[in-house]
Amino acid sequence: MHGNVPAFLYFCAMKILAFDRLDDLGDDFIERCMSFLPAWRKEQMLKFKHNRGKIECATAYLLLSALLHLETGRSNIDFSFVYNEHGKPYFDCHLNYYFSISHCKSTVAVALSNDEIGIDVEEKSRYKESLARYVCNDEELKEISGSDDESATFIKLWTRKEAVFKLLGTGITHDIKDILSNNDVHVITKEFDGIVLSVASKKEIDDAVETIFVSKERLLSFFGNEDCGR
Repeated sequence: MHGNVPAFLYFCAMKILAFDRLDDLGDDFIERCMSFLPAWRKEQMLKFKHNRGKIECATAYLLLSALLHLETGRSNIDFSFVYNEHGKPYFDCHLNYYFSISHCKSTVAVALSNDEIGIDVEEKSRYKESLARYVCNDEELKEISGSDDESATFIKLWTRKEAVFKLLGTGITHDIKDILSNNDVHVITKEFDGIVLSVASKKEIDDAVETIFVSKERLLSFFGNEDCGR
């Protein structure tokens, strides 16, 4: 496709981990995180008033740490976050990786790549035409109305838009209706049981990129040093 030019110049390589059983985690998980998480992440976790926010925050850290271990083969990688002016997080240390985090009611998903990326995960829900008219352009509205499942089509478009905004690191702007047509980015969307996940990159993305869903037992194993840095 690209002649003799190395594929990595054109394709965004990434790894994605997700946990879709947030309701299975409770106070005991939070207590365990209190003694395991580094001080900066524990401080962020405790800023959430409700336990669900604490659980999402801690789960994202565990998944990201596990991804770093899978990618580098190293344990106990010491990192924290810095943020751009719109709140997009980056590693604060000399790690040549980018990441993106998303969560919905049931799921936390984290992507790691050598290139800038954005990820969004949403649960399938009831279609609201008023919301669609606010965030979709005329062509997208036609796509929704002409589909067999308006809700599924809208959620796909919404996750794609969110993923692009997270890739660009601008936050959601007034350009939301045309964000998918006004930017030279690549987006893939995958459907799983009850959720839709989209990832965006300025490079092409292999459709075969795998999203690995970890079990509760596997997530809890990340508290061990073998699979999760601190």
